[in-house]
Amino acid sequence: MILSKPNHIKIYGHRGARGDLPENTLESFKYLFDNNFSGLEVDILFSKDSVPVITHDFFLDRDQTKDLDGNWIEDEYMKINSKTYKELLNYDIGAVNKLSSYGRRFLNQKSLENQRIPNLNKLFKLLKSYETEDLIINLEFKSSPLISNLVPEPIEIVKLVKQEIEVSNLSDRILVSSFDWRVLKEFKLQLPKISRGYLSTQQELKKTRKNIYENSPWMGFIPFFNNSEIPEVINNLGGIAWHPFYKDIKKKNIEEAHNHGLVVNTWTVNRESDMMRMIEYGVDGIFTDYPLRLKELCEKENKKWF
Repeated sequence: MILSKPNHIKIYGHRGARGDLPENTLESFKYLFDNNFSGLEVDILFSKDSVPVITHDFFLDRDQTKDLDGNWIEDEYMKINSKTYKELLNYDIGAVNKLSSYGRRFLNQKSLENQRIPNLNKLFKLLKSYETEDLIINLEFKSSPLISNLVPEPIEIVKLVKQEIEVSNLSDRILVSSFDWRVLKEFKLQLPKISRGYLSTQQELKKTRKNIYENSPWMGFIPFFNNSEIPEVINNLGGIAWHPFYKDIKKKNIEEAHNHGLVVNTWTVNRESDMMRMIEYGVDGIFTDYPLRLKELCEKENKKWF
């Protein structure tokens, strides 16, 4: 697996290319590969019948989901795991409601017709149809130690995807990540050859709880440590990559991570000024909703990308 190259930035399309096309759709993934990007980040949850599906939120998002009559759904509490995969196919995720606060963030996102929530198997089939050099698929497993009945327990999460990953012939191209480090512990036990990236945020965001603090259940109740020691903690857990929130880090944190042999991929960086700062800090990879924007910035600054 090639996670980094000297003096290069690895560009990961976040949820496909959310700034340009509807997130976590097969068309959004195709868009990346048609534009010669080799890094892809997707989110994994599970349907009622235990199918690994590619979607971000524990609940169907009213701002991005229509019924088959073309109406935006109204119920904000329809859990992904309350519906079978066949039932999930009764919803169209090919547009964002531009009148919503979420939609106003992505006013230039193109709408597509007849887009359904993909499952992991469909993604793997798509990837095999492309001969993509330096391909890396980041599978982010959504989970929470604070809320029950949204996803299977970590041991079951890995069991449910283990065979599919093993038969995909893509194991050496897969990087698994999660804010819930218990899931990564299970991957280490059940699929030790799969590379692991440890997601972190040290601040509360609108839809993302911070997971880095003393005795955090997200981290597996690791006792007191300084934030500067996060790379050391991840290294001791056998991680290959650290995925910090870009607002949490300084150049010295990247240097410390590199001293521990970790690749640093930071998320989710959309403004050019922030992209430039991450490049100057020396990160290895950047997750972005606007991969073309980052590509153009790299070329403008004579920075190699892959």
